Amino acid sequence: MRTWAYYGGYHEHGGWLVHTIVSAIIHGIIYDAIFKLLRGVPAVDVVLIAVGVIAAIGFLWSVLR
Repeated sequence: MRTWAYYGGYHEHGGWLVHTIVSAIIHGIIYDAIFKLLRGVPAVDVVLIAVGVIAAIGFLWSVLR
């Protein structure tokens, strides 16, 4: 039995190559939505938004654990 084949759940959707392709497509869709949402926003504001979102996620992560 090859236990490494089951690591990370790759067996559930066709192997590591399919996992990589599906992950790339999902990330592409997410990044496309973010870039469209932030189109025309100054870079400084984008950085401030990113820092705020990361801080909020970190805060929620620490509170809910």
